[in-house]
Amino acid sequence: MTESLSNQTSLGWVSSQTRFNLTHLGKPVYPRATTMPPWQHVQTHQHTWGQLAYTSNGVMTINTPAGNFVIPPDQALWLPPNLPHETFCRYGGHFRSVYIDGDYIDVLGRDAKLLHVDELLKSIILEICQWDPNYTLDEKKLRFIDVFIDRLESAPTSAFFMPTAQDPRLLPIISELHANPGCNKTLQQWGEEVGASTRTLNRLFHKSFTMNFSQWKQKLRGLRAVEMIEAGYSQQLIAEQLGFESSSAFNTAFKKVFDCTPGQYLRK
Repeated sequence: MTESLSNQTSLGWVSSQTRFNLTHLGKPVYPRATTMPPWQHVQTHQHTWGQLAYTSNGVMTINTPAGNFVIPPDQALWLPPNLPHETFCRYGGHFRSVYIDGDYIDVLGRDAKLLHVDELLKSIILEICQWDPNYTLDEKKLRFIDVFIDRLESAPTSAFFMPTAQDPRLLPIISELHANPGCNKTLQQWGEEVGASTRTLNRLFHKSFTMNFSQWKQKLRGLRAVEMIEAGYSQQLIAEQLGFESSSAFNTAFKKVFDCTPGQYLRK
């Protein structure tokens, strides 16, 4: 996958293959609860069923051919069947995944999408993840699953997503800033490195991301900040790591991306 975090080996990712070897679910939903240690990378894989990927704490990033999805605890990612994806968990977390039979694809959609998780949906996900994988599919379980699917279908979507770029002039810029979002090279400096004018690069950013370079970098830093906030880092340290001159400058930039300050986000 282009611009994959797995290329950033200097950051110490611990790479492994998926350990889930079931070939057929045999039930409408299948619970999977695991703990992801820091710097865990699950290599690209796919399966014949759908998946709702969720963390009850911590933040994970899932890469698909369409781009990168950043998943904090108030979001969950719907992955349709047969979609290649790889998972990264920079600071560790409790991974609560629900595998979903492919029969529900017409309801939940054929494209990956981030969904907002309210308190009710969170409680439903955590309840399912406490079920024994060999649970008895009785009428009560079926009604509960129906409510779960209904809540997923009606959940609003989220913008915690960075699409994939294909133009080779953008890839060195994107790769470097994913690895080091605190990098403060100007677009002119990047243009000198990749052999393109600032106007051309901004046009390519608009074409790939419907935003200019500055807006793209601000969103990237905002998404990385969410990871660090959830991991308990101070705003001052986050500002330093992400290349801001001060914590107040970081606060202002964060609010432009998420319409709230870091403190308000954490309280939510």
